[in-house]
Amino acid sequence: MDLRKLRYFVTVVQEKNYSKAAKILHISQPSLSNAIMKLEHEAGMKLLERNTRGLSLTEAGKIYYLKSKDLLRKFDNTLKELDEMKEIGNGKISVGLIESSKFWFPKVVKDFKLIYPNVHFQLKEILGYDQVINSLIHHDVHFAVTNQLIYDEEIILAPLYKEKLILLTPVEDTLNEKDSITIRDLAEKDFIICTTGFQTRENVLQAFKNENINPNIMYEIERFETACSLVEQGLGVTILPESYIKYNHNPNIATHTIHSDFLVRSVYLAYLKERYLSPAIFQLIAIMEEFFRNE
Repeated sequence: MDLRKLRYFVTVVQEKNYSKAAKILHISQPSLSNAIMKLEHEAGMKLLERNTRGLSLTEAGKIYYLKSKDLLRKFDNTLKELDEMKEIGNGKISVGLIESSKFWFPKVVKDFKLIYPNVHFQLKEILGYDQVINSLIHHDVHFAVTNQLIYDEEIILAPLYKEKLILLTPVEDTLNEKDSITIRDLAEKDFIICTTGFQTRENVLQAFKNENINPNIMYEIERFETACSLVEQGLGVTILPESYIKYNHNPNIATHTIHSDFLVRSVYLAYLKERYLSPAIFQLIAIMEEFFRNE
């Protein structure tokens, strides 16, 4: 299997144009066309249809394209892993983080640096379900801290900790006068919630569904700090993770615990099953797990 021809094929499909693909690949257009013809000959079938409207994949070409992309991804990732194996006590660790982890993760890194002072960190905020999977599969991060429930045969999901989801209200809201607050008390309130694709949204909606109540969703956000700003201005109420709240105190926001089996979330470590992880990365994970055992 000639990986060079596969890379040519994938680039042609993505650009839908031989001329553009040739420029990207730094080869002449005739050489590229010849390479694709040889690839089709080796495959024993036509992969691309060429007509006045441009290029399109045949049915066989569609399958060949997906398989080629996957094969090239795995090959490129293997090269990255081989480079990482050369780094002992140095190199770089890339970590995907949910927004609330920014409060505790630096404490973990501080302890880790006592053992591996020369390791560089690349920290990426990775929030949605697809973002987590893509960042792992494409080796953009070594592992991710996530609250997304991931079902993928290539990814291992290991529980890290559990935490409550806490209600936030404006400091002058009449709800603050109550001794206890229930989901039913929120039925008429303007509600602030994460956008579709965030696990926290699903947890909160399930809590409302359990009480046969539809929240009055007025604002959909991607970042918790945006939700806090809206609450601070008296524009609504929201429910956010406890780890975000306790390190982000705001005198203009009141917090409340609502007793519900659904207002709790699990946070996980997610990493590729077959990816090489260095001893330094395993040490970082061990320190992280120890941190939450002692919390």
